Amino acid sequence: MAAWLPALAVALTLFAGLALAQQAVPALTARVTDLTGTLDAGERKALEQQLLELETARGAQIAVLIVPTTGPEDIAAYGIRVADAWKIGRENVDDGVILIVAKNDRRVRIEVGRGLEGAIPDAAAARIIREYITPRFRAGDFAGGINDAVGVL
Repeated sequence: MAAWLPALAVALTLFAGLALAQQAVPALTARVTDLTGTLDAGERKALEQQLLELETARGAQIAVLIVPTTGPEDIAAYGIRVADAWKIGRENVDDGVILIVAKNDRRVRIEVGRGLEGAIPDAAAARIIREYITPRFRAGDFAGGINDAVGVL
């Protein structure tokens, strides 16, 4: 019985190390959080205004997060942690969306609250990334890709 205790201790140590290595979720201080400096002040301000107008017109909230990396986590797991921390969307409606760009990882994720899963299912989010975001990002136009995506969300 005591033979498995060292293996358990090693496993717990490894899992604890992985948990500590996760990227921190930044504080939600604005509708656009750019930790990479990708967007200039004018682009950030225009995007903030677009997101405010969308929220005023439809009620749903959209936030944009640009980070260098989500490593060692994949972007989906990181996105869930961000969504849990930020709680975007109206209470009891859960109609928030977070557009996450992991720039150095070359990954994008659209994290959709339960209240919008019918309107923006996974297939629609993937199509938005493929058709609107990816072509602009490949051309180096990050602001354009994000603006286009927000426009169709």
